[in-house]
Amino acid sequence: MELGRVLCPRTGKVKRKISSVSDYLKPTEATIRPKPPFNFDGTVYVPSYFPTPDFKWQPGVMWQTFNFNRERLGLKMRNEGEIDKPQIKLTIYAKGRLSDSEAKKVVNELAWRYGFDEDISEFFKEFEGDRFLKPAFRRLRGTRVNCANSLYELLIISIVLQNATVKRTVQMMNNLFETFGTKLRFDNKELFAYWNAEDLDNVSEEELRVLKVGYRAKMIKRLSETFAHGEIDELNLRRMSTEDARNELMKLYGVGPATAEILLGGYLRRYDTFDLKGKLWEQKILSRILFKKKLVPANEITCMFNKAYGKCRGLAFHYIFNDLFWRHKEKRISWLEKEIRL
Repeated sequence: MELGRVLCPRTGKVKRKISSVSDYLKPTEATIRPKPPFNFDGTVYVPSYFPTPDFKWQPGVMWQTFNFNRERLGLKMRNEGEIDKPQIKLTIYAKGRLSDSEAKKVVNELAWRYGFDEDISEFFKEFEGDRFLKPAFRRLRGTRVNCANSLYELLIISIVLQNATVKRTVQMMNNLFETFGTKLRFDNKELFAYWNAEDLDNVSEEELRVLKVGYRAKMIKRLSETFAHGEIDELNLRRMSTEDARNELMKLYGVGPATAEILLGGYLRRYDTFDLKGKLWEQKILSRILFKKKLVPANEITCMFNKAYGKCRGLAFHYIFNDLFWRHKEKRISWLEKEIRL
């Protein structure tokens, strides 16, 4: 993919890059059987996440792009089972037909990112009578934490979320996709795929700033260099203890305690981590849900979760928080609408 220059030399404005649109006509199919209970829609689609142009969801089906080992793939996951007897039909679209071993690598990576092999049945038994989790279980029982992105992609998302409204974050993310992403056409869908970190090697901070990312340009550039030069091993991170992983993540440029917490709970799937410090948006929303107040101190909410949910506090947060957004999707909640500001 030729990126060229982002700035027009005459005007200094962004030249909209015409992304290459690839037809992916070589599908490979596989069957995935997650550990029950498993909630397909609750896992593959998270209504509290801001919208990005790399996926499309409708009940029972998820389409997404997948930049895996620097190859851009199209994925379609269709629910063919039930919560207590789950089954997913996966179709992988590539430029050429994948070998069995290549398809297996994709399936294994998806299993990590969506938690297909996790056994969380004890979580439901332990908290089936909990005041806040009981109603969430009625809607979301079997839901896993969703981390559809690679570590690099999740860090980019974390950067554009910093000190920005959802509307502003969406604008920045769309600018990045339209400039550096690649459009894939598969199964009658057209979605953007993420760029590779190396694609930003010859892009300056000034060029990134023109995409209206502000001070985040330096962070995006530095993190892209780190991943392009192979300075972090994602698979090794997954094997580390929680504290070792936290320390390793915080060595990355621009990653502080709040971002490290997000990465631990999401990408590294450590359900025993939960800390609201530095997360004002989540703090406001949990204050409403748990205390029916506009703002409760972050440490008070953190202590409440630690005491009530122990080693499952991160998973409990995911259920309580996202149950609210699923209810909002079905019937608008006015105070939440004001907080989202999309």
